[in-house]
Amino acid sequence: MDGATERRAVIDASPELQERERTKTAAITAAIRDALKQRQVNAGTAELVAQLATVAFQNAFRHWLEAEGRASFGSCLHTVTDELRAALAGT
Repeated sequence: MDGATERRAVIDASPELQERERTKTAAITAAIRDALKQRQVNAGTAELVAQLATVAFQNAFRHWLEAEGRASFGSCLHTVTDELRAALAGT
């Protein structure tokens, strides 16, 4: 985890760093959206998928930090995407 927990605590304690984190997240979302559009995905769908992917990553990262080494990031991401799939399916 190499300092990820400490980094998250520092960001959470600083409004300026939180804003910077939001800016970086928006840039990542835009990059995903643009990559999907280059692959001929409809613009509205590309935007939605990019936003969901970013939120899923953020949630998986939070779960991974909270697991304190007891779970891999991949397993946390898998759990989050399963929860998202179930929520969208209405189950």
